[in-house]
Amino acid sequence: MFDKSPQRALSEGDIPPSAQVVVVWGAPVLDVLDEPSEYHKVIGAIPVAIRNVICVELLSWQVLNGGFRQYFWNSYGITAQGAIEGFRAMGLEKHAELTRQACALLGERFPEERLARMEIVGEVGGIGINFNALDDAFYALEENNSESAEAALAAYATAALDARWQ
Repeated sequence: MFDKSPQRALSEGDIPPSAQVVVVWGAPVLDVLDEPSEYHKVIGAIPVAIRNVICVELLSWQVLNGGFRQYFWNSYGITAQGAIEGFRAMGLEKHAELTRQACALLGERFPEERLARMEIVGEVGGIGINFNALDDAFYALEENNSESAEAALAAYATAALDARWQ
């Protein structure tokens, strides 16, 4: 079902390896983000290393663009557990812990349905969860070159694309 050849689809210098993974493998995942049962079927059929990259990349794009509120508000929030697993697989424990803490703010049972998450997090500027401290901590990790996810994600995605971790 997911037999992909990234080397044929993209040349390596065009985009970062993690974005290549999303371009090559991500469409089926992106198509079902708002359908939890379908999401789990699709993401479960993808090799673990590819899944890790997709979930981490989607979380990073959203959080670095607009914080955890944006991430959970948007469809991408369903990938949170996969992102935690991906961060851990990449040795990014601090990123995993911040994401775990952000998820915990949504309640004991993580709401996979987007509308449920939207209700809980509230609109920007409205009443809802304050993610500012977690956002700031995540941004600080990314500003510190020795703790940034960028290099670890690039190395992990390159290995995944080379089918070293399937």
